[in-house]
Amino acid sequence: MEEATKQHFFFHDKPFVDRYLGEIITSAEADRRRAASAISQRKDVYLFALDKFTNPESLDPRLKGPPLEVDGEFLSGPTRFINHSCDPNLRIFARVGDHADKHIHDLALFAIREIAAGEELTFDYVDGVTEDGAEMERGNGAHMTKCLCGSRKCRGFLW
Repeated sequence: MEEATKQHFFFHDKPFVDRYLGEIITSAEADRRRAASAISQRKDVYLFALDKFTNPESLDPRLKGPPLEVDGEFLSGPTRFINHSCDPNLRIFARVGDHADKHIHDLALFAIREIAAGEELTFDYVDGVTEDGAEMERGNGAHMTKCLCGSRKCRGFLW
């Protein structure tokens, strides 16, 4: 198991932490990699959809279809080791940089509160989006990924 990312200083006045980096791939390739991971029963998947600006009604054809995805498994930075928490100290934002191409945007991590030296860096993998337990109540919980974050605010599942 990979070591979680620990912070060795405070984030106070400068909340930008880092970007989530990786190989840019199509959604079809991402689906293939997810399936291969499930077949081989690997638990670590580093895929992140660039779907912030996806819009089927967009005039830009690049934004109409399935979004590209970032795969941090082989080409990445230290942010790939940041774990999930339902009560995180970081939040991830879509950032359109110098190229102004919404199709390929950056994923930037920012501190959302003061982070103490040695505290594990975490972000919410689903960014707080839940069905408020509706999926679990409907009996679909068997197909959901159980959350193991251990926070007092744990939702019990990821997706």
